[in-house]
Amino acid sequence: MKIFFSFLISFFILTPCFSQQDSSTIIKPKHGFKKYIIPATFIVYGLSTFDQNGLPSSNEVKNFRDRNYSDFNTSMDDYLVFAPAAILYTFDFLKVKGKSDFLNQNIICAKALTLSLGLTYLLKYTTQITRPDGSDNLSFCSGHSAAAFTFAEVLHQEFKEKPWIAISGYALATSVAAMRIANNKHWLSDVLVGAGIGMLSAKLIYASHRYKWKWKANGMLVPFSTSNGQNGFRYVLTF
Repeated sequence: MKIFFSFLISFFILTPCFSQQDSSTIIKPKHGFKKYIIPATFIVYGLSTFDQNGLPSSNEVKNFRDRNYSDFNTSMDDYLVFAPAAILYTFDFLKVKGKSDFLNQNIICAKALTLSLGLTYLLKYTTQITRPDGSDNLSFCSGHSAAAFTFAEVLHQEFKEKPWIAISGYALATSVAAMRIANNKHWLSDVLVGAGIGMLSAKLIYASHRYKWKWKANGMLVPFSTSNGQNGFRYVLTF
């Protein structure tokens, strides 16, 4: 089972990066379906863990967690879910050029997250699957994983020419998914399908987005000083 967890983490982090290094192949229309194989694999693989079917089941993973990490409890997953987005905006602040300008980047991110969480909560209220800890019946699928992998995929799409940036986003998203299982809040199937939905949503939005928004936003830090002796910096955003 420990070997399986190592494989799972490697699968989450590395497969999306290696599978898209030849961007000239991916963007050709006749090969466009290839970019959806990875998220589709996550979703199908996640659904297959409901039962044995030759793969570690969600119950097996929970039993492994209960035997080895029964006392694990952290709220870091609530914050790390936004870490890939924080990296994205840090590079914007540092004026590292990405695929999209600041405004379109935000529109894409908002649309992808809306689609991702919309699908996630539709499944939650449709399936009514109880969480491993029995706290409620909104387990399937993981909203944290969906959001984290949405942000990670947006980060990858914006900076796919810099693979190490994509790897950092996927690594953080994978940490969120692993913590949701370790916190006993989700089954293995929940986080796999959530990750697949997150990646798929971002890919669909990038495939359909029209760059009709022409405004460009610029930001800069401006020092200030007040009459009562207060000093500091303001971040000024201009359009």
